[in-house]
Amino acid sequence: MYMADIRTLSRTYVDKTDSFRIKLITLRFLREQVQNAKGNLITFRPSKVAQDLHLYGRQELRAKTVLIRIFLDDLVQRGYITIIKRSARGKVYGLYKTNKLWDMLTLYEPEKVLELLEAERIQE
Repeated sequence: MYMADIRTLSRTYVDKTDSFRIKLITLRFLREQVQNAKGNLITFRPSKVAQDLHLYGRQELRAKTVLIRIFLDDLVQRGYITIIKRSARGKVYGLYKTNKLWDMLTLYEPEKVLELLEAERIQE
């Protein structure tokens, strides 16, 4: 195995663990929003998820926001959340109280929710 191959494998691993962390962070954010919700809908943007958590330095924020958006778009495609509005500033996503994901976030820890979402993806 050449050094370039090892670097590629290492980068792939880092990307996968980074992606896992981003999904977990997003679910933690959503869980907190669901727990504090007063109505039947929570709305959010990917940038809000990243900024509220204060997890990243300024230069990484944009790249991480893209990963968050990819995860949210996947949830939209699978019917867990909806797009409420599109604007020049990007999409505004929404999670309704009647949605299955709301119940999952209420009942389980984010790690378990992610496990259930990933298991469902494998079955598809």
